[in-house]
Amino acid sequence: LLYLDFFILQKSKSNSYVVVRKRGILESRIYNLPCLPTPIPDPENSSSEPEVDAMGVPIWDGVSKGNATKNDKKPGKKPSVEQCRRWQESLENVLHDPKGEAHFLRFLKKEFCSENFEFWKDVKQLKKKNPAGEKLKKDVKSIYDNYIGESASKQINVNGKLKVAIRDSVDEPYLEMFDDAQKFVIQLMRDGPYRRFIDEDNLQEILKGHG
Repeated sequence: LLYLDFFILQKSKSNSYVVVRKRGILESRIYNLPCLPTPIPDPENSSSEPEVDAMGVPIWDGVSKGNATKNDKKPGKKPSVEQCRRWQESLENVLHDPKGEAHFLRFLKKEFCSENFEFWKDVKQLKKKNPAGEKLKKDVKSIYDNYIGESASKQINVNGKLKVAIRDSVDEPYLEMFDDAQKFVIQLMRDGPYRRFIDEDNLQEILKGHG
């Protein structure tokens, strides 16, 4: 058996929220996480394949289907305790929740490090629009000038090899040309600001409506 340490939000007697450290058992591919209102399904026994985005990341709508409310789906509004628990599980749960995206971006701007998120978001929007021809060239050039080029105003910290590969594709662009850079900045966010975002003090402020 393998053990997994994780953090959950619990309501105290004083009606404030505190983050409590728990330990669960990791066996096969099932996480035995107490205090979550619904079990996490076993992918191997699921009756249908989960929906994934263009990068193969499972898409979660931000709330449990049985507990969804109109407020849960409004970006920027105060989240539910359940949503904060989900955000603690993975960065992907933050990025695929409109409210999580809004709060994470607000947090990054306060830390003056929002460029990686904004690049990831712009590439996501590019794929969603799925432009072609001259429109694709224009949109790709805009992303390159904003985040990759030598004089980029929001230059992201990707290695030279990636920069060269992207630069060489600008004149003959394709939708997947930013994929490696997008994965790179996701990892940078996961290792840095995401850990600070799910810190107990920050989540408590968000739950109070101050985050």
